[in-house]
Amino acid sequence: MTRLIPFLLTLASFSIFANEMITLDWQKLRPETAQNMVTLPDLSYENRLKIQQIFTLMNSSSQHDLERLKSMKVQLKSEGIDADELLELREVYIQTQKKAAETTTRAFDGKKVRIPGFLVPIEFSDAMVTTDFLLVPFAGACIHMPPPPPNQIIRISFPEGYKMRTVQHPVWVEGTIISKIMSEEVYILDGASHITMGYSLNASKVSDYR
Repeated sequence: MTRLIPFLLTLASFSIFANEMITLDWQKLRPETAQNMVTLPDLSYENRLKIQQIFTLMNSSSQHDLERLKSMKVQLKSEGIDADELLELREVYIQTQKKAAETTTRAFDGKKVRIPGFLVPIEFSDAMVTTDFLLVPFAGACIHMPPPPPNQIIRISFPEGYKMRTVQHPVWVEGTIISKIMSEEVYILDGASHITMGYSLNASKVSDYR
């Protein structure tokens, strides 16, 4: 019996520690990834415009546009720039950056966390009472500015509802988080947007930031 008591106390301490709430920093949700080794060449402003025009013309079926496309490629080739090779390199660079942006951490899956941020409401139960929203690290994201990378967006479900002030007012959100890349067509203040999110969280509490 004397040996059992210390063992039970150890289990109790472990249980308390396991259920302890973690205060998260946004940077912890963005794991380090390998540096993008794809290097894009330094082009003049005029040549960057030509590459943009070529990219646009490649989607055209007009004979006039195709002739113009061919002419521009020949002109760039004479300057030592292979437009096709450059566009392939650009696509590889974009996909590498996209993969890094969608890389999430599973270190906090199923754990109770507390994280500050700014909300972007997507569903309401009443006037100014939001039940589903995106949590982002800076004000205006997804509304007046482009969305942050997926690993910096959390999809929040809070059926109880939070009576918000404005999207410029920060909040604390508590609940259980999981890493899960998902894309959703959401309606926000500027209209419908296709947003990719890296995490979801079932909130137990949403409160004004103090």
